[in-house]
Amino acid sequence: MQDSANLRASACGSEKRPIPPGQRHGWPAGELYVGQYHRSLRAAADALTDHSLIRIMSALHGLVRLNRPLHPYDVTIGDEKAVTAEKMDRDTAALGLDDADVIFLGGQEYAALLRPSVPHLLTPLTGGMGEHRGLCRQACEHAALRESWWTQAASRFEELTTAGGETT
Repeated sequence: MQDSANLRASACGSEKRPIPPGQRHGWPAGELYVGQYHRSLRAAADALTDHSLIRIMSALHGLVRLNRPLHPYDVTIGDEKAVTAEKMDRDTAALGLDDADVIFLGGQEYAALLRPSVPHLLTPLTGGMGEHRGLCRQACEHAALRESWWTQAASRFEELTTAGGETT
C-alpha cells in the first residue's frame, strides 16, 4: 500500500446500474458502473491502493469518491454536458494532486483531459480496451508490476519537480 499522498483514478464506464423504481438516491459511484471494462479498471485500482484513495473520473461529474451517490447518466468526454478542463483543474487542486504520485487507469481521451491538471500523471495502460483489461489483470496478479507502476509514477513526479517542466 502506498502512503496517502498517492492517488489512483479510473475512468467511468458506459454501462451503469439502473435506479430501481421508488429509489430516490443514486448508487455509490463505486457500485454504479457495472461494465466489464470498468470492473477490470477498478480491480487493478483496488490492487494498487486503499479504497479511500481511489477516484472515478466521471465524464459528467469529474473526479468522484467511490461512495458519492450518482444517478445513471449518458454523457461521454466531448459531449456538451461533459466535464471540462476547468472542472478537472478544480478537482485536482482540491485533492492536492500537484504533489502526489498519480496513476490513471482508463482511456486516452480521459487521460488527455486530466493531464493538463496533473502533468506528471502516469498512464500505464496502452492499446485498446482488450489490452487494458489484460494489463489490469496482470496488475491484480503481479505485485512486481504494481510496484513498477508506483516507481514510474514517483519518477515522473520527481522529473517534473526537478526539471520544472512537463513530463511526457
